[in-house]
Amino acid sequence: MDRLAEVLRDHGIRDALVGIDGEMRAMGLRPDRSAWTIAVEAPERDRRAPHSILTLQDAAVATSGDYRHWVTVRGRNLSHTMDPGRGAPLLTSPASVTVIAPTCAEADAWATALMVTGVDAGARLARQAGRDALFLTRNEAGDVQHLGVGRLFADTSAGTVATD
Repeated sequence: MDRLAEVLRDHGIRDALVGIDGEMRAMGLRPDRSAWTIAVEAPERDRRAPHSILTLQDAAVATSGDYRHWVTVRGRNLSHTMDPGRGAPLLTSPASVTVIAPTCAEADAWATALMVTGVDAGARLARQAGRDALFLTRNEAGDVQHLGVGRLFADTSAGTVATD
């Protein structure tokens, strides 16, 4: 996404929204001069539905989760994200982690790292690093719960962020 944004800029395009599989890069503003509107997906395997909405200007967002790419082993769905300590899929993790950063590479790296780190330690790490992150988890009944970190996700509803 970052390279695509560079190519667009090289061709004189200053305002655009580009995305591939969980990563979005917002450049400038929409034609009506408002920020780009992006949905953070609810972590549901069987349908696509928004959990929350945010707006971006000159920023990137990436989500790592267990609900689009997974493997089923002995009746248990396992995330495609690997646990580096075990060299195997994560056994426990948030359902998803969404991170805002200046670039997609940075947002994606943080989203994956926080997914691996887990909710409690990941939230502490995100706070220490000054990151905007949204952790979505499922309780025993399968209901989605959320924990927002940073100025954008502090209320976990809607927010606007611009990074320079």
